[in-house]
Amino acid sequence: MYVIQTTSDDVLEQSFSLYDMNLRLTLRFNAVSIGYQFDLFDIDNDKYITQNKGLSVSSPALIEFDTPFVLVLYDKSGLGINAISKGDLNNRMQLLIMTKEEYREAIWSNS
Repeated sequence: MYVIQTTSDDVLEQSFSLYDMNLRLTLRFNAVSIGYQFDLFDIDNDKYITQNKGLSVSSPALIEFDTPFVLVLYDKSGLGINAISKGDLNNRMQLLIMTKEEYREAIWSNS
């Protein structure tokens, strides 16, 4: 499991290598929905894995995609609720990347 470093900026872009893939993540705050959306670009294959995909607390983004991993928005406060302000991503939440197996194990251990 990896923690993606975040800020309170409206748009955050970073590149990294995980799971034998070179990726570019663009994370955006949507002021209308008060939520977060992301694009994920596969640098090696020069194509988008997804664009404008939404993030919700504890919901595995990319679970339906042919990737070895998911992105999960985690609420560190324990409230388990989505964003209520732009600063929540940098303060109250963490963006995690984990294998699908790690995600399934986490779900089973919490139930």
